[in-house]
Amino acid sequence: MEKIRKLEIASVSALTILFLVLAFLNVGSPSMPSSSWVPGSTSGDNQIIFDFDQVQQVKEVYIFLGDEKQTKFSVYGGDSSKWRLLSSYDKANYCSWEKIRLRNTSTRFLKFAFDTSESKGKIGEIVVVSGENGRIVPIRVYAEGESDSESGDIERLTDEQDIVEVPLVQSYKYGTYFDEIYFVRTAWGYLNLEDPYEWSHPPLGKLIIAGGIACFGMNPFGWRILGVLAATAMIPVMFLFGKRMFKSAVAGLFAAFLLTFDFAHFALSRLATGEIYIALFSLIMFYFFFDYLRIVNDGDDARKAEKPLFISIVCFGLWFATKWTAAFGLAAILILLLISNLRNKRPFYSDYKIVLAGLFVSAAIYIAAYIPYMLSGTGHGLWDVVMKQFGMFGYHAWSVVGATHPFSSPWWSWPLMLKTLWLYSNTVNSSTVSTIVLMGNPAIWWGGIPALIVIAAKFLRGAVKAGVQEQDYRCPFILISFILLWIPYALITRTLFIYHFVPAVPFMILAITYWMNELQQKVSTGKFVAVITVILIVTAALFCLFYPVISGYPVAFDYKESLRWLKDWIF
Repeated sequence: MEKIRKLEIASVSALTILFLVLAFLNVGSPSMPSSSWVPGSTSGDNQIIFDFDQVQQVKEVYIFLGDEKQTKFSVYGGDSSKWRLLSSYDKANYCSWEKIRLRNTSTRFLKFAFDTSESKGKIGEIVVVSGENGRIVPIRVYAEGESDSESGDIERLTDEQDIVEVPLVQSYKYGTYFDEIYFVRTAWGYLNLEDPYEWSHPPLGKLIIAGGIACFGMNPFGWRILGVLAATAMIPVMFLFGKRMFKSAVAGLFAAFLLTFDFAHFALSRLATGEIYIALFSLIMFYFFFDYLRIVNDGDDARKAEKPLFISIVCFGLWFATKWTAAFGLAAILILLLISNLRNKRPFYSDYKIVLAGLFVSAAIYIAAYIPYMLSGTGHGLWDVVMKQFGMFGYHAWSVVGATHPFSSPWWSWPLMLKTLWLYSNTVNSSTVSTIVLMGNPAIWWGGIPALIVIAAKFLRGAVKAGVQEQDYRCPFILISFILLWIPYALITRTLFIYHFVPAVPFMILAITYWMNELQQKVSTGKFVAVITVILIVTAALFCLFYPVISGYPVAFDYKESLRWLKDWIF
């Protein structure tokens, strides 16, 4: 028995370490420009000139935007006798490298003309790239019409030239992408006691990101590291979930393997938003609630069930303090609790004291998550926190209703993966791209659909024939949890995205595992091993096939296009 236990630990550790290594690979740079310059902070008219000493072939310019404010400027080539416009830029972003193409222009000078009436953003660094993809470092940077001594702090524009790769192939490694602009900006604000930049969701997810920044610095590695660790922690939890549900280490390893190679799980682990923490809290919440059901349904001492039920509700509190969608998970738990009481002929209000205690702690967690907000700015009281809840509700109920997004998708399409969510793209050259897409592993998401349908049929057939009391409680647990984490989005009229579906994915995995466990009991060992081996190989092979487009790894454009199996798989 001890030998088997050691083998389980070794197997789960191998999966966990494998995922950790893959997720850490190129997750983000541990450094970022630390100095900056703001248009208007220098005397003169903010016409900044780069002198390269001799004529150079200038291919493109990389500019680091240090804050969320608007940045507006034009780039000119030539010299003071005749400047010619090469490109213009007018955009707001946050901690992001922006690429400006200049089409291999021959020039000794570059002039950056900032519109100080509109351009208020911090510029962290400007890097000039040659036609041969080399770094061109100017010998002099100055404000037009001013002497070097009068040019103020504009030398900060070129004082950290080696902080970014040239050519800039994977720009996500050096700055924010997708919704990180909101979460990272808010996390940094909390650390500096500023009023929150993003307030449409509760603060816990942003506070966790702030913790990573506090520990590892204000850089992409710092704001993504805890997300990688959260996703990694889900793998051993998934193993324990599968093992406990099916009383089989093989089932646990099978479930953990599928989660390890799910595309969405991987992509979200490397994106500094709240979604991966939601997935972790959800998984732990349902794991402990299933442990509660197991104890109650197996006829063990009911007092042993109190602890896992309490922990489950507390995990709901962590989820709710990150995003209100936790209400869907709580609804699933309460419905399953009632079914369990009916099945075991217990009063419907059994264990209500434990539920209330868990909800009390959840409320405390929610309020505590707002302490940084109460300390921010000029200070806020509990009433401000209450009013913020009305503001959040109004935002989701009315403000964003009717808004559109090119990569939003209807709730019913998520299991089918009819439309992906394109998170990031950078064209390296005419034949190579770096891109990141959020989608599921087809082996899991598409394979989970028939597995869930058959579980639903089994549950309904059994309920009609024998009643709820005689049902295998695992079937309603998987089915109801999945439905309550998915179907309620049909009631939401605002723009929705496929990442909302991610907390439901573990139940697709459990549904597949359920039938693998059933198969093991009905066929010979040889046939079972053959089937499970094929599933695992296909799952891992698909992960390898799609790895470049879920990780940002540079790949040939034609290869990327070959992975677009459906017309709305855009990446």
